[in-house]
Amino acid sequence: MLRRVTQGKHPLITKISMKTGGATMGIFDVMGPVMIGPSSSHTAGAARLGYMARLIYGRPIKKVQITLYNSFAETAHGHGTDLAVVGGLLGLPVDSPQLRESLAIAEAQGMLYNFVWKQNLAQHPNTARFLFYDIRNSNNRESGDGSGTFSITGNSIGGGNVRIIEINGHRVDYSGYHDVLMITYQDVPGMIGFIGDTLGVRHINIAYMSLARDAVEATAMAFLKLDAPCPLECADVLRANPNVFNVITINKLGDGI
Repeated sequence: MLRRVTQGKHPLITKISMKTGGATMGIFDVMGPVMIGPSSSHTAGAARLGYMARLIYGRPIKKVQITLYNSFAETAHGHGTDLAVVGGLLGLPVDSPQLRESLAIAEAQGMLYNFVWKQNLAQHPNTARFLFYDIRNSNNRESGDGSGTFSITGNSIGGGNVRIIEINGHRVDYSGYHDVLMITYQDVPGMIGFIGDTLGVRHINIAYMSLARDAVEATAMAFLKLDAPCPLECADVLRANPNVFNVITINKLGDGI
């Protein structure tokens, strides 16, 4: 059964119900996302990776190195992966016609970028790594506190879906389907309790949490998936703690991103 809705002049099929053991199959399981470009993995997925990296970085992008691995590297020009990734970094959605002009737009906005192409069988076939530079600071130490570089790695896993797997060397698992809170802080006793209490008194439930610690730098990064967005007031309370270096909040992504 097809259910059809209309937005403006364009009818959209939004759901397909099929008798397959009682399961319902969504339209994206059959047709893939609405997008610009020939490939859901190499174009739509690449744009979404860039978009999510922009949100996670959370600051104006001045300079970024983009490493494309394996299949991404091989099809970068033919499938517009390079255009899509940069378009995502600019904040363009996957169906924006401006993706075709993303390199020119980036240059006009003063965003410096360069591409590196690599083959590495240890990486997923469609992998992109983003290395953001704070060009005001000559210290290129990777960190979450804005003092050096900031790295994000993600995979395009098919049908326009993506997964962020690394942030500043810490393993994460984020696909955009939850509200997220990321906190980088000095690794001292009581910080996890402080984070939990700050969220709890505001009735914000933690759906998932991972913690990465750097024993050399005595820092830690908490990555939390939440059942509700972290409001600005809550983020400001977290930032006010003298042991907190950086707080990033990300609202879950919509289908059009």
